[in-house]
Amino acid sequence: MNLLQCYFHLNGGKYATLSVPGVGFFPAFSGNGNATNRPESASLPDIGPLPPGRYYILLRGLGGWYTQTKDSVNAFFTGSNRSEWFALYRDDGLINDETFVNGIRRGEFRLHPIGPSGLSKGCITLYSQSDFKVLASALLRTGGLQLGNYMIAHGVVQVY
Repeated sequence: MNLLQCYFHLNGGKYATLSVPGVGFFPAFSGNGNATNRPESASLPDIGPLPPGRYYILLRGLGGWYTQTKDSVNAFFTGSNRSEWFALYRDDGLINDETFVNGIRRGEFRLHPIGPSGLSKGCITLYSQSDFKVLASALLRTGGLQLGNYMIAHGVVQVY
């Protein structure tokens, strides 16, 4: 298995570190406001961080024509190119784009650089675009691991 191993500590502070041995240590955050990087807030949709656990890092799907058009318009106006983002699928037995915390649905977690809004709806958001490019390049150099019929993981991140 040739996957990049990553570690993200929800430390309750404004800055947390995404540690990637052999690649670097990247300032990042997950969640917004008082919920930023606070694991006890993981059940709060669109505010809390992603829940602790193990996540596969996959290329984000492009979606249908509507999503592609919306993403292109968004990239033009904000400079945030979602086609370069990665999806984070929790290893909870289903390996899909959603998980449940205390019976509350959470999902659509991504790994991406900070955008103009400065928000994170539970994604792992890197503070630096150049850091994201370094990490993305390292992820794409892995051989990957086939998950199911159509998914290829390029790394795993342990969130704790």
